[in-house]
Amino acid sequence: MEKNKEFRHYLLGFVLATVLTIIPFTLVATVGGKITFFALILCAILQLIVHLRYFLHLSFKGQQREDLQLVMFTGLILLIMIGGSVWVLGDLYNRM
Repeated sequence: MEKNKEFRHYLLGFVLATVLTIIPFTLVATVGGKITFFALILCAILQLIVHLRYFLHLSFKGQQREDLQLVMFTGLILLIMIGGSVWVLGDLYNRM
């Protein structure tokens, strides 16, 4: 019974992650513009929450210290990756 519940939990996470991946691809291919940009950001945030909840099994109620440290470290890594990408692309843009 426990394996069936866990399988459904992973399956739901997989379906949500797939849908949240398909939506931005479809919007970029068809619509474009500012609406697509904001939808992309929203889907990215929702994708992060889905991964934390369904695949890393982090519950946002009664977090333990290790869970909080994991979320903070993930945020730091994302900030470094996004900031570094913007920095490199901005430098390349200035050089062209």
